[in-house]
Amino acid sequence: MKKISYLASAAISTAFAAPALSSDGTHQVDEEMIVLATRTPIEVSRSLSAVTVIDRSEIERLQASDLFELLSRVPGVSFIRNGGKGSSTSLILRGNQSDHSLFLIDGVRIGSATLGSASLSAISTSLIERVEIIRGPKSNLYGADAIGGVVNIISRKVKNARELSVKTSAGSNDTRETTIAGGVSDDSTSFTVIANSLYTSGIDNTETKAGAKGDDDAHRSKSLALNYQNQLTEKAKLSLSYNINDSENEYDGSCTNSTTFASLDCFIYSTGTVDSLSGLLEVKVNNVWFTSLQIGSSDDKSKQYAENIDINTTFSAGEFNTSKQEATWLNNIYFNKNHILTAGVDYQKDEVSGSTDYDETSRDNKAGFIQYQSNFSSLSINLGARHDDNEQFGSQTTASALIGYDLNEHYRLVASYGEGFKAPTFNDLYFPGFGNDTFKPEESKNYELGISGDFNDSSFTVTAFQNEVTNLIQYNSAIGGSDQVAEAEITGLEFSVDTEFAGIMLGLSGSVIDPENKVNGKNLRRRAEQSFSLDADYDWSDFSVGLTVRTESERYDDVGNNVKLGGYTVIGLRAAYELGSQWVFRAKIDNVTDKQYATARDRSAGRYLSIGREVHVSVEYIPEL
Repeated sequence: MKKISYLASAAISTAFAAPALSSDGTHQVDEEMIVLATRTPIEVSRSLSAVTVIDRSEIERLQASDLFELLSRVPGVSFIRNGGKGSSTSLILRGNQSDHSLFLIDGVRIGSATLGSASLSAISTSLIERVEIIRGPKSNLYGADAIGGVVNIISRKVKNARELSVKTSAGSNDTRETTIAGGVSDDSTSFTVIANSLYTSGIDNTETKAGAKGDDDAHRSKSLALNYQNQLTEKAKLSLSYNINDSENEYDGSCTNSTTFASLDCFIYSTGTVDSLSGLLEVKVNNVWFTSLQIGSSDDKSKQYAENIDINTTFSAGEFNTSKQEATWLNNIYFNKNHILTAGVDYQKDEVSGSTDYDETSRDNKAGFIQYQSNFSSLSINLGARHDDNEQFGSQTTASALIGYDLNEHYRLVASYGEGFKAPTFNDLYFPGFGNDTFKPEESKNYELGISGDFNDSSFTVTAFQNEVTNLIQYNSAIGGSDQVAEAEITGLEFSVDTEFAGIMLGLSGSVIDPENKVNGKNLRRRAEQSFSLDADYDWSDFSVGLTVRTESERYDDVGNNVKLGGYTVIGLRAAYELGSQWVFRAKIDNVTDKQYATARDRSAGRYLSIGREVHVSVEYIPEL
């Protein structure tokens, strides 16, 4: 079963747990714990925020081919894909824009400071131990970008003294993938290395077949993750991680000679790199005070090429590089098991470089935050506030308040209020002929109310929310650039049901939203108003089968709601067989009915096509060491 707890189901019914500690006193987070929601270790079922945790066993059972397929079963999640695997893909959380969610790898921010979003399509699920997702604003703890939520991708780690596995797979569209994972550990030290290589010839990304657009668009990627942990003393622990994902993606683009303005046929492709480096030192000062210092950096790089022409003679050439550096000093004070005070400071610096001349190429942000968690019998309270001082925009203060109340041992109520903000990107402000340096930071106010029930092997949640966003920046095809909407309002209802019936594990989740542009009463572009997901799995001793059904409603591709893209339903089947302790065979069929649909379109190339029916098989060898 998915280890999922939503805002409506997370009131603390007894006392706050003391921080999860090993026998030597350092923080330990197991699969039932989450740190992302409060920056303190807390059981998932006790979180007052709307959280989802997907662990390694879930990733393997679902056989998700990429991060988007994995996250598509989370309530409130929708996505926009510009073609096949490796193509530009955006994650929409609760109807918010893709750049309104903060993405982390091992707690370190990733993403482009020019585009504002993260290149998630480059990240292989083979490198992931677990994913933690918060739905709803968390700017009071994480600052800018956390309007829609926060997603933390955690690298894989070895659990035994020695581990090794080799997995290879093949499938439709000449898809080939290999993953090698291994590591060693003892009582105080562990080291893990994961390497992945993927190739697929892909599909033709757009419906237009003119010129060079009529070919399949391939995707290649290579990924590496390193993780090192050392218990330095009984009270101190050091963690180091490095994650790099290199990709090469062909796509259907238009090339125009920059001198003659003649249209050219060009087989265009891009290369990209997303990497992150993290160092974390955790110290138990005494039985009350736990402190940690994390220093991190990340890069997001992309560059365009063409196979048949010198792309530098066209308007399509471009190189965009973002470098982020950050540091966080965090302190958790446990007055007793019912009262926890969290205080910390953040520093972040963004730098951009490449082929485009921006009026500004760097900015830094300093912040301080505080949070207080308390529990009084069946009543739980979480209060937080943060002050950011941005070099470019000055000060920004955000706050949150969450209250949970246990109606009885089965039912819980939770109400919350949270604020968020996002600074305009370098493209929003300074891109030549496109940017507008008068844009203000986007701001939001979010209200939620939910109820949940928990009965042995079954649980349900229902949560209503309203997010009011001011100064919303979005692309407007009518003007060929971005504008800043005075106000947008996203109201919605999300739900989940997890149960087991006759040995079948069932997970049903969905959301219904009204993403309204308050200026003209139209829907915000590219938002599906309904999305639902069903997972059903049955396990025998060595054999398992599963079914996934995913559906999304229609959406509008433009601000004026004149171009409609139809809804869709896709079905996936999967099976796995364990032969002893050393061999695992897996097979899956995605999009069984070969449904064709589009979640976005290009002004000149038409609709971006969907991936049709695909079959994949894999073999994993886990030798005994």
